[in-house]
Amino acid sequence: MIEAGALRPRLPLSRVKLLIDHDQRQPVGFLAELDSDARRAAFSVPEGDEGDKALEQAANGLRDGLSVGINVLDEPGAYMYDENTGTYHVYAAELVEVSLCAIPAYQDAGVTSVAAARATPTPKESNTVTDTLTLEQVEQSLAASVEGIERSLEARLANFTPAASSGPQFATLGAFVQAVAQGDSAAHEFAARLGTTLAYDGSTTADDYKRNAWVADAIALVAQQRKVLSLFGTQPLPAEGMTLEYAKLKSNTVAVGKQAKQGDALVKGKIELKTATTDVETFGGYTEASVQVIKRANTAYLTTMFEAMGIEYARATELAVRAELKRVIDAQKLATDVLELPTAATVYDWLDLLVDGVELYDDRGYTLAGMLTSKDVFKRLMRLEDTNGNSLMHVSGQGVNRVGSIEVPTISGNLASVKFELLPGAEAGTASFYAQKGLTTWEEPGAPFRLQQQSAINLTEAFSLYGSMAVASQYENAIVPITFAAA
Repeated sequence: MIEAGALRPRLPLSRVKLLIDHDQRQPVGFLAELDSDARRAAFSVPEGDEGDKALEQAANGLRDGLSVGINVLDEPGAYMYDENTGTYHVYAAELVEVSLCAIPAYQDAGVTSVAAARATPTPKESNTVTDTLTLEQVEQSLAASVEGIERSLEARLANFTPAASSGPQFATLGAFVQAVAQGDSAAHEFAARLGTTLAYDGSTTADDYKRNAWVADAIALVAQQRKVLSLFGTQPLPAEGMTLEYAKLKSNTVAVGKQAKQGDALVKGKIELKTATTDVETFGGYTEASVQVIKRANTAYLTTMFEAMGIEYARATELAVRAELKRVIDAQKLATDVLELPTAATVYDWLDLLVDGVELYDDRGYTLAGMLTSKDVFKRLMRLEDTNGNSLMHVSGQGVNRVGSIEVPTISGNLASVKFELLPGAEAGTASFYAQKGLTTWEEPGAPFRLQQQSAINLTEAFSLYGSMAVASQYENAIVPITFAAA
């Protein structure tokens, strides 16, 4: 379901095409105007057989429905999944195309009017040769040369319910919790719309209310604590099952070659897959607070309490991903094509290693994303010098004869444009190339969830934060460890 205000057209507007039944081979027009709320639009339909037919069908009601083609934006809160209804709600999307169709998904999304007006030719003036043309003369000349039909098709994109101009706004999560505890009717209504979960991906069913800023803050808080997890692929966790079954590549002998001559057999190959399983694990914790504290304490106390729980959830799930990454690195050290460096590697040894790594990843069909290192290896990279003892890494500012840079606040850097980062908690001597496909994390959509329960016996309220996830490597050879040998 596309929510009100979600559509953002490509710019300029003419890049948004009018198609027939989402067929890119049948463009008949382009977007000319779009209201600020993206509820009404006007399309220009150039003259031609296809355009004439499209306008005729829209005018006589044969094909007067509208359907949109969108790209959901890659940003927090762009969409949410409502498990109760099995519906995806889209809050931010790029409008790519609009199609004329016979039966639209939204009943009221359709053409409202078709207009055609012949442009009035501008009388030609006598030719006057001047040294300089004024802007007015240029415009008159262009207008005089244009003869044709300017046609437009006005449309109502969908009968969306517009977002309310105002709604319950809470400065922080703590303020929201306190308002609920104090019996605020607006807070209770908002809580009911949120349901029993507070999704840290910004997903809420309160779609007719303006977003509260603390939802986005909570998203960022968790994401900032999961640096290793965010380097690799993520997918939604299936709704059922205590274990997750996934496919791994066992062998690949597929090859593509040139056909020697017509009728000759093509190169034959085979892909073999094997199945593997990993456990679905739940991470969570809870805390208690008295009803008096919830109702009467400064809201900053409640906000801090929830922030602390969110940080701990992020830390626990991040550690699970790091543990799986360590397992894969250790397993891959036994592979036959491990990359090796001398213990006292020079800058040229490192540069040679990068060339070998890029070539290896290219052969395997992966894109080299970067390198992860333990603290001691990271420090070695920081201290790389040339034969004259000059540092080859600049930490800030600009330098000469430098081959890399270090960002101390993020503990990351680059060597010859290949990114490297600190792998927190890694054993000394750890270094490994990686591609994004090296690990996959399956996590419940909207995790971590929040539950609360009040006790009438001791007037306390317990709050828990939890989420389930699984992590595994489907492509272990996308992780390539680097070993250090004596020089």
